Amino acid sequence: MKNNIDTSESVKNKERKFGACLEYVPVMIKVDGKSKEALFTMNELQVAIDRAKRNPEDIPEDQTFWGYLFN
Repeated sequence: MKNNIDTSESVKNKERKFGACLEYVPVMIKVDGKSKEALFTMNELQVAIDRAKRNPEDIPEDQTFWGYLFN
């Protein structure tokens, strides 16, 4: 897997409403070939981490060069 999210690169929520998260983790996501900006809360990332723990069979394995060519 080649995708990474660096949680050390958080940004403050500048115009925060009452009860809103204090900071977000910014990421670039490629959708239909176009890069788009996105903001995730640490809670949203934790939900994704928990989902991955419950479904390890769905995590892609690193492919070898030959596996990449023939899959």
